Amino acid sequence: MTIRRGAVLSLVCIPVILGLGLGCGKPSKEKEIKIQFNVSGNAQTQQKAAEQQRIIAEQQQKLEELRRALVDARQSGGRTSQKQVEKIKKQIAAVEEKIQAAPVAAQPEKAAAPQVISSAKATGWAMFRQNAESQPASGTPITPPLDLQWKHRTGEKVDSSPALVGGVVYIGSGDGKIYAISAKEGRQIWEKATGGPISSSPSIVAGKVYIGSQDSYLYCLAAKSGDLLWRAMTGGAISFSSPAVVGGVAVIGAMDGALYAYNAGNGALLWKKALDGPVAASPKIKSGIIYIGTLGGTFFALNAASGEEKWKFKSERQIFSSAAVGDDKVFFGSDDKSVYALNLDNGEIAWKCATQGWVSSSPCLAGKYLYVGSKDKNLYAVNSQTGGIRWKVKLKGSVLSSPVEFNGIVYIGAGQTVYALRANDGKEKWSYSAGDAINSSPIIAESLLVVGSDDRSVYSFTYIP
Repeated sequence: MTIRRGAVLSLVCIPVILGLGLGCGKPSKEKEIKIQFNVSGNAQTQQKAAEQQRIIAEQQQKLEELRRALVDARQSGGRTSQKQVEKIKKQIAAVEEKIQAAPVAAQPEKAAAPQVISSAKATGWAMFRQNAESQPASGTPITPPLDLQWKHRTGEKVDSSPALVGGVVYIGSGDGKIYAISAKEGRQIWEKATGGPISSSPSIVAGKVYIGSQDSYLYCLAAKSGDLLWRAMTGGAISFSSPAVVGGVAVIGAMDGALYAYNAGNGALLWKKALDGPVAASPKIKSGIIYIGTLGGTFFALNAASGEEKWKFKSERQIFSSAAVGDDKVFFGSDDKSVYALNLDNGEIAWKCATQGWVSSSPCLAGKYLYVGSKDKNLYAVNSQTGGIRWKVKLKGSVLSSPVEFNGIVYIGAGQTVYALRANDGKEKWSYSAGDAINSSPIIAESLLVVGSDDRSVYSFTYIP
């Protein structure tokens, strides 16, 4: 997730999920798990499932109409309009309750053993920060200096961070479109328009693209064609929060202050959890627990099956940063100019590292060290066990992008430049300046570095043999 200040708008049963101990600098070994749905093949069951989906679709349409009526009533003003506002609010609450109460026809079975659920191969990059635990990895080393391979123009700035699976780059743009681009040539394969700007980053799982839009919908598209499979409405704009798609469930946060879990196969709402403020961070999942911070300043650990709170921790300011989850700690940044490490089991603070600016950047955990950027223009390397600063490097702009470390090099966007810095001391090994700010987070996959820019472009770099 990358954060632009001022741009933020006004499980069924989940199997136990356990990462494979991936570090940012280690090749990932991910296995695609085909989710089996517990749906009978007989006609009666299929008819019941279709009827349930029809009911849900009708209620979602009614909910959308009521929300529009609420906006009109508020704009009218006057005592009569105020009564109408209260009436519509009650109707909205009733419809939301019906949607949540609607049974879900398809349920994924429990996994026989802990697995990472992803469609990514060893060299792929399936979702924001590579996987649901926010531990980026790539199976193919690249070594700077890098060379520009292609540049693809979109209709607006690109705050979204890319995904790369099967030779295709997927990314959203401020023009409200989702793009599929050939990773080799930069040729556009397809584009799909939504109803609002996109700052969310896509997740690619089992041949489907999941991405949020500021029109308040979570979209599910066919990865090959861009065809709409389903869309699910949240209660507010989806700004920057990116879906974690794991175990047949898609989880995403919205600016109405709630976290949503949907059936990844059909878009049915599984549960909704109201938190203490708008959600711009992306949910991260480990061992059946979701970790997420809010603009209310609270960091939550929630049961992934139900949304039930396990523990929470209050920071001093709002939290834009998405978490990185380690073996025994979870790490995130806050607008109180700090990086936090909390104990996974109880949420108690393990350490707190001070910077001189907002920490909207999402940390990258690579072995013993944590790499994270700050509004103070510094990239920090922090000891993940103690919180001590190993080194910090001043760059040419605020660091709102999120870093990735691989093969001893840390890649990060700052100001208008994307940098490659040596991981052990922060020494610059390569840089490239785009036409505008780089707030998108770079990814490394299939021997490429791919990143978006505010100059309305997506850039792809490859190493020079």
